[in-house]
Amino acid sequence: MEPASFPQLPCFPCPHRAACCAYGATVSEEEAAAIIADHGDGKVYRTRWGEWRTRIKAGRCVFFVDGGCAIHARSYYPAVCRGFPWRDAETGGPYEYDRTICPEFVLRPELTKVYPFEPPRRKS
Repeated sequence: MEPASFPQLPCFPCPHRAACCAYGATVSEEEAAAIIADHGDGKVYRTRWGEWRTRIKAGRCVFFVDGGCAIHARSYYPAVCRGFPWRDAETGGPYEYDRTICPEFVLRPELTKVYPFEPPRRKS
């Protein structure tokens, strides 16, 4: 069951120097094409595994500018960023990975219990 609303996080401005932006973001084919169309070839790249990602510059995603995301209001704002830390962009369910990428989850451990990911149970 999905909660009606999620607890507020201090994202804007972020007191954690945008720790979640330190790794760049996975983007879909459509998001990558739109980013390339608006910003040129240098902002996203395809990994050797075929995944599209935003580039990192000075330890943050290239779209992290002046304390915020330069493409946050754009239609191609990455789904993975839009959902973090609550929704997984691929499944639409709870975010399945390490939420402590956001240090707020370390400071407020009760947040990890909100909309928790529960791996499928193995059939015996």
